[in-house]
Amino acid sequence: MKKFFLLEAQYNKWANGILYGACSTVSDEDYYKDIGAYFKSIHGTLNHMYAADSVWLYRFTYTGEVPDTFDEPLFEELESLREARAILDERILSIVQQMSEEDFLKPFLFQTTRNPVLVEKPLLATMAHFFNHQTHHRGQVHAFLHQLGYKAPQIDMIHFQENIDIDAAA
Repeated sequence: MKKFFLLEAQYNKWANGILYGACSTVSDEDYYKDIGAYFKSIHGTLNHMYAADSVWLYRFTYTGEVPDTFDEPLFEELESLREARAILDERILSIVQQMSEEDFLKPFLFQTTRNPVLVEKPLLATMAHFFNHQTHHRGQVHAFLHQLGYKAPQIDMIHFQENIDIDAAA
């Protein structure tokens, strides 16, 4: 299990780096454009991903900052968000590296955000959700790039795996 989540953390860092690189080629008008998405724009969606990841990392470690909102941008410009994202992705990787196989099987207790309820799940389930949530929103941004007429980068997991030695990466 740990090997799988290490792969997820490494992939997450790689895919975010490529996606943010692609977003840096987008005009400001298109980057901030309300395209009718749940978080309105590319900028809104990237900010949401950062906010949600920050909340989950706080739940996992009880360290770091917890944003007040998932809906309002935490960063006004792409470059400051990109820098913060890179730091967050390193933190995610470090946290997974510090976990043991047994940790993933332990019960994990957390409080939901919007309608506070105490929930208990295996850490394995919450980590799977954590990485799946990121993949979901990266896919949305990928589609937004295409919809706006930009070349959307190749960020499939299989392409990441072509460029690494999976056994050495774990």
